[in-house]
Amino acid sequence: MKALLYKNNIVILIVLAVVTAAGPKARAATIDQANTVFSNYDKDIANIQKAIDMYTSIVQGTSDPSLLYQAYYRLGMAYLTLGDFARLDHTDAVRDYEAGKRAAWKAIQINPDGSEACFWYAGNMGRIAQREFFLKAVLVLPAFLKYLSRAHRLDPKSLFVLEAYAELYYQLPGAFGGSDEKSIGYVREALKIDPRYTMPLTTLAKVYISEGRYAEAREVLNRVLQFKDPSYRAGWVMYDKPLARKLLESIRDK
Repeated sequence: MKALLYKNNIVILIVLAVVTAAGPKARAATIDQANTVFSNYDKDIANIQKAIDMYTSIVQGTSDPSLLYQAYYRLGMAYLTLGDFARLDHTDAVRDYEAGKRAAWKAIQINPDGSEACFWYAGNMGRIAQREFFLKAVLVLPAFLKYLSRAHRLDPKSLFVLEAYAELYYQLPGAFGGSDEKSIGYVREALKIDPRYTMPLTTLAKVYISEGRYAEAREVLNRVLQFKDPSYRAGWVMYDKPLARKLLESIRDK
């Protein structure tokens, strides 16, 4: 009997040693871990794909509706970002946006009242439309606005939604509802909630440039470049700073 117990204990110890040695690799990624990887894509563009893989592993390893919702809408976010930097990461932008749209749609099916899912669904839809010719893109506008407005209704203080409206009203021609005044209004609303959110500032600068208000545009763009603690560092590094420099160069002699 003692010999049998001894052998059983040895087996248990061996199993425990293997599990311990495997460490984090033996455990599925968590949402927080995937979010941390994604938020550092400015340090390594490959972190976007790594985060996508982590979110996908969560989807494949759980039946919890809350976790599935979070993983799917964040896949929509990550795929959209991957598409935006497709040339850097050797991927196809439209393919990435389509994948993001599908993931966000799955999140909507899980939670139709989730603002995040509606926003990233609209966002990927909009990115795809931007690559179409103008009239075809206009045909997508009602569906895009449907989900963007739903996201806004569900979370009126969403910074991403407010910035999307600001950019939308800046880009749309007046005949289709474009309005500099409305764009600026959404920028101010977003900045009131979070003054360290830099993306609305680049939109504000574009509005000022379109109106010939170059001194004001320069002040805003220099403000973007001089930020020390932006709320979304990766977006500031990869989107906002390069755009601010480009816009400043475009008005250098004006």
